[in-house]
Amino acid sequence: MKSFKQIREACWTGFKQVGLKKKGKKMVPNCVPEDAPANSAGGGNIAGIGVGPDGEPGVMPRAALKYKKKNKEDLKGRMSKFLSKFRTVEQYNQQEVENIINKIQNNQEVIENEIDPMVKFLKRKKSAPTTEEAIKSFRYVVDKHTSSLSEEIRNEVAKELIEMYLWTRSGQTNIRSQ
Repeated sequence: MKSFKQIREACWTGFKQVGLKKKGKKMVPNCVPEDAPANSAGGGNIAGIGVGPDGEPGVMPRAALKYKKKNKEDLKGRMSKFLSKFRTVEQYNQQEVENIINKIQNNQEVIENEIDPMVKFLKRKKSAPTTEEAIKSFRYVVDKHTSSLSEEIRNEVAKELIEMYLWTRSGQTNIRSQ
């Protein structure tokens, strides 16, 4: 005769025991359907259901690989689409440079009181200014109107302003290299 413990731990009708599984702190029988595929006897997390190697009951390994490959390609496509919505650091920096230049160009007072005198001074120098000297001069204007940007962005703005005001207004390059 079976004890109460044996009856309580036995599998239901139509199920067979395939090893043991951990439930809480106890080891209990792993009951799977008697007509379940052979690969479904692996250790699943759900009581009474055998789970195959890829987490699906009764899935053939070949079909599981095909499904994984399809989903991997789909995921790559979705991630690419998602990431394309964001700007790179270079794009962000270029946008900041353009914004600052537009801000300075649209302020006639800055052009008349700060940039034009600086351009006249740099043109009057006996020897043509070096690129570093010109950048340093234009950085005064850039620093006055932007303070929270990186050194790299402010230098880029100064270079753009040099290109716009020193080279294009005089029609020639009057900056000597270092």
